Amino acid sequence: MKGKGYNRLSLAGLLGLFGLIFVWTLWIAPPEQFPRAILLALLLGPLLLPLRGLLHARPRTHIWTSLLSLPYVLIGCSLAAAGEQRLYGVLMVLLSLALFTGCVGFAQATKQR
Repeated sequence: MKGKGYNRLSLAGLLGLFGLIFVWTLWIAPPEQFPRAILLALLLGPLLLPLRGLLHARPRTHIWTSLLSLPYVLIGCSLAAAGEQRLYGVLMVLLSLALFTGCVGFAQATKQR
């Protein structure tokens, strides 16, 4: 896969993760004991930071976004292991790994140029 394909994979992972968290938190399984707005701000706020750099295919943004995706892998693993929201956790892990793979692949592809 070339650099443009990795960029698209990272964008798909980021936007998919954004959409999954948004839909799941607001409609599918809203938290009962924690305010939704705070949970959305904590989970979606960091995902908004690299969006512009990923859209413009900047290599440095891809590098630090790969590090940003790792806490979402951990959150997804803990949710998948808990059993109550297993599907949410598995989808979060898959999308954050797609984000990580796309970011690392793009950084490798642009390093060779």
